[in-house]
Amino acid sequence: MKIVGTFTSDQAEQFHLDYRKQISIISTIDFVLEVDCREMKAINQEMLPKLIRSYELYKESNYKKIVFVVNDDEAIQEQLNQVAQSINLPNYQIISRIKRAKT
Repeated sequence: MKIVGTFTSDQAEQFHLDYRKQISIISTIDFVLEVDCREMKAINQEMLPKLIRSYELYKESNYKKIVFVVNDDEAIQEQLNQVAQSINLPNYQIISRIKRAKT
């Protein structure tokens, strides 16, 4: 899954609906969810509950592991880590990886 920029409240709600629909047809227990956050922008306080809800959905899905791939933006890394810890997200990892320019 790839996150680019920020999202609106409506976009977040639609994502949550789409996510539930798509995830209902697979067994996630043997899968690693990789979330590419390298192009993600920091979430403002108004949208933070939507990000928390997304994390709760990941937690409910019971993945083998959840990996958040980030760039060197410490603010994004800290925000993702704080949200994960706030809901006791199990088996998550934040990996810093520089996005390579296409040649």
